[in-house]
Amino acid sequence: MGNSPDANENILNMVKNCYKKMGDRKILHNVSWTVLLSGYQIQSAQKIWPDIKKAMLWFSPTLNRLFPGWSKSRLPQACDNSKKVKALLGNSATTLELIKKHGSLRAWLDASDNILEDLVENFSYIGNNNVRSLLDSLGFRNFHAQQHQIANVLTRWRLLEHKNSPNAIFEIINRQSRAEGYEPIEGYAILYMFSQTICGETPLCTRCTIKNCPEIN
Repeated sequence: MGNSPDANENILNMVKNCYKKMGDRKILHNVSWTVLLSGYQIQSAQKIWPDIKKAMLWFSPTLNRLFPGWSKSRLPQACDNSKKVKALLGNSATTLELIKKHGSLRAWLDASDNILEDLVENFSYIGNNNVRSLLDSLGFRNFHAQQHQIANVLTRWRLLEHKNSPNAIFEIINRQSRAEGYEPIEGYAILYMFSQTICGETPLCTRCTIKNCPEIN
C-alpha cells in the first residue's frame, strides 16, 4: 500500500470520514436513519425524516437528556409505525447510557472487540442485514457490497475459516489491527484497499509485497 499514492489517499479519506470524526449526534443520526429505512421505501422514509429529526431534537443527546419527555410525546405524530417509534426512542435511551458509561459513542466503538456485533446487540432494529449499511455510513466503506471480496482476502491469508460470517470478519479486523498498532478503521481501510488493488477476484501476486503469504507458499 505504501507504494501506491492513490491507495494511501483513499485510506486517509476513509479514516477522515469515519465515526471517529463524528459527534454523538451524527452517530445516532446514522443509527436512526438505518432503523427507519429498514422495511421502508426510501421515498417514504425521506418524506417523514424531517419531522422525525425535529421530534428527536435532531438526535442531540444533550437536548434529549434535558427534555426527556419531548421525543416521547412528539415522535408518534411524526411516524405512525409504533415499532419504529419504540426502536428510535429505545436507541436514544441506549445512546445516553453508552455515553454515560464510556464518555462518547466514539469511545464505545473504539473499545469494542467486535463493532458489528456490538451495534447489533445494543441497538433495536439493527440486525445482521441492515447493520452493514450502518457500518458503511460510519466509515467502513462498501462493507455491505464488498464483504465477499474482503472475506476472500482473509481466507487467502488463512485468517478466516467461514467466508460468509460478517461477525468473524470484524473480529479479525479488530484483533489484527490492534496487534499491528492500528485502529480498527485504519485496519479495515488497508484491508479494503488491498482487496481492491492487489488481492481481489484476480489476485496480482507478482505485485504483492507480503512476505511468506500462505497462498503463494
